[in-house]
Amino acid sequence: MSKMRIIIAGGGLAGMTLAHRLHRHGLDVAVYERDAGIAAREAGYRIHINSTGTSALHAALEPRLWKLFLATCGMPNDDMLLFDEHLDPRPSRDKSATEGIGVPDDIPEHLVVCRSTLRRILFLGLEPVVRFGARVTGYRSAPDGTVTVLLGNGETVEADVLIAADGINSAVRAQRLPQMTVADLGARSIAAKVPITNATRSRLPGQLFNTFSMAYDDDRTGLTLGPLERTDPGSPLVLEQDRAFQDEATKNYALSIFNSVASRMMPDAELCAATPERLKAYALERVASWHPALVETVRLWDTATVQPLTLRSCVPVTAWEPSNVTVMGDAVHAMSPALGIGANTALRDALVLGGELLAVARGDKALLDGIGAYEEAMRGYGYQALRASASVGEQVIGHLPLPE
Repeated sequence: MSKMRIIIAGGGLAGMTLAHRLHRHGLDVAVYERDAGIAAREAGYRIHINSTGTSALHAALEPRLWKLFLATCGMPNDDMLLFDEHLDPRPSRDKSATEGIGVPDDIPEHLVVCRSTLRRILFLGLEPVVRFGARVTGYRSAPDGTVTVLLGNGETVEADVLIAADGINSAVRAQRLPQMTVADLGARSIAAKVPITNATRSRLPGQLFNTFSMAYDDDRTGLTLGPLERTDPGSPLVLEQDRAFQDEATKNYALSIFNSVASRMMPDAELCAATPERLKAYALERVASWHPALVETVRLWDTATVQPLTLRSCVPVTAWEPSNVTVMGDAVHAMSPALGIGANTALRDALVLGGELLAVARGDKALLDGIGAYEEAMRGYGYQALRASASVGEQVIGHLPLPE
């Protein structure tokens, strides 16, 4: 097996999934992650995993971890429902925008998972190759074809391949593709978790407990609820993990998001500086005249989980010449959350890029040919998903169009 040294900048879902696949096949891979540890921060909320994402995870994970993933998922059994602010039904969204980008219509392919739980699963077995507290700030390309990776603490490390999986603010992407811009979509959100217990269920109507519910008024101010109820929280695979994992992986909750266009939200400086208590109070003020069940949804927010979000998107650029520095996930195609396919598209990157790097390691392809094939494919499906998400987001969330 080739001794090709691969460094992944960023220990999010896509980077860690890729690391698992490469590590399982004996490649020399290391992950450099800016967080101080796996539990250093709230790593996100409930995310939708479709067949695109499950294909990538199945290819990457050893059987035991795959089963652990399934045990910690939820399996919704209804479609997304849309309401107005009075909880009267609105027409369902036009699904034609999702054709060809891996969004399934059949129930078995539709899973939901807690992002931080999945991140913990992806860390298992990779402890020796993940370095926490190591922010990648850039790189230098050497004449011999190697890359010197620059870390925030002044250290450097040598590699044959550098992969930017470090998110929308990627320092590597900024250097590798300076022509790419990130657009503010002009919408703001306040997100939180709602614990799902017998008590909370009794306070909300059953129609909100489907795959995903969104209520919005004529100004596109909206409130969502997306439950995550675990498939098998009593699985021995879950119970053999440490207490922190068990506590997180056995609790049911719903993701709830209050969203509005930026011009109708509190100013950005105030939004970013506000305490969780203030953000929750503000959301309650904004929905005070709505249906009582929607007001109650915000009252049930777990205040400790409340945080503001800014909707941004990468803007597609024309093809570039491949090199031994490449990009994946939100570093290259961060998108509107309107279709819930951003994580799946990033996981698809891990599947495609992983396959190309394994072909290079076997000697079936030259390195730049493999990376070039991945980048060409990624620009196709990634930009299609990005544009489709932006289009639906304009219609449903009311955010700005994607710049041309």
